Amino acid sequence: MDNIYIINASHIFIENALILSNKFNIPIQSDFNPKKGDIYIVYGSHEIVLNLLEAQYRYGCSYIIMNSEQIGSNYFHNKYYLRLLKENILFDYNHLTSKYLKDTFDIDCLSYFFFDFMKHESTELRDIDILFIGTKNDDREKLYNDLVKKYPNKNIEFNFDWKLDTPMKMKEKLSKAKYVLNLPFYSENSLETHRINNALSCGCTVVSLFSKDEIANEYYKDYIYFSNDIITYFDNILESPKKSFEELITDLSKKIYLHNLFIINQLKEKMSLYSNANKKAENL
Repeated sequence: MDNIYIINASHIFIENALILSNKFNIPIQSDFNPKKGDIYIVYGSHEIVLNLLEAQYRYGCSYIIMNSEQIGSNYFHNKYYLRLLKENILFDYNHLTSKYLKDTFDIDCLSYFFFDFMKHESTELRDIDILFIGTKNDDREKLYNDLVKKYPNKNIEFNFDWKLDTPMKMKEKLSKAKYVLNLPFYSENSLETHRINNALSCGCTVVSLFSKDEIANEYYKDYIYFSNDIITYFDNILESPKKSFEELITDLSKKIYLHNLFIINQLKEKMSLYSNANKKAENL
């Protein structure tokens, strides 16, 4: 697709960006080098807000913003980030944030996107009984201490150091875990499906607290285990079979990727009109 690129401003989304690039044959631009009329699908846009706005002002770039920030994020207090969302096509991965942006800032979300991962086959011994990977906060730290105290014979690891900064490092760690926890960071939390999908892609069993997004909870109950209390969950594990990671990705792809292609085609038409208008103006 001419003049359509993917850019990624965060190591967290490297794998997601690569998969999208391969599925739709859209090149990833490693160095942001915009030209007049370019279209970008952007992961991690909150990290490069000013760069994106400047390029839009100078070159008339258009963006599809893949917003990954949740309600409670400081970026929703950033007027420049809000302007970026309002002036471009916005995709979000959850219903809560989409509704919040519409109700609070009158910003529309045209569709949802999801976090796609490659299935990771591993023969490594799963010697980590319970694993959590994410940013440290008081609740997560307390849960770790409570789990270690209650289950001294289990190998429990909470990784807060953000050193798993490539897809391979992350996959290697996940592939050693039997259970991966999904624990919210924000009080008005969406279901953190990036963490969930990545863990499922590595064959882990995911145990999650319920999110505030009841639609996501209902959907993911076929793929992961929910509990109101992580500590008591491991007291008496009685698990019914869940659907596979492959089934999850197949189902989500049917729901979402057609929307992506529709939006991209709209932008291509917009780009063509923009180019023709410029040519006419130059001939006057």
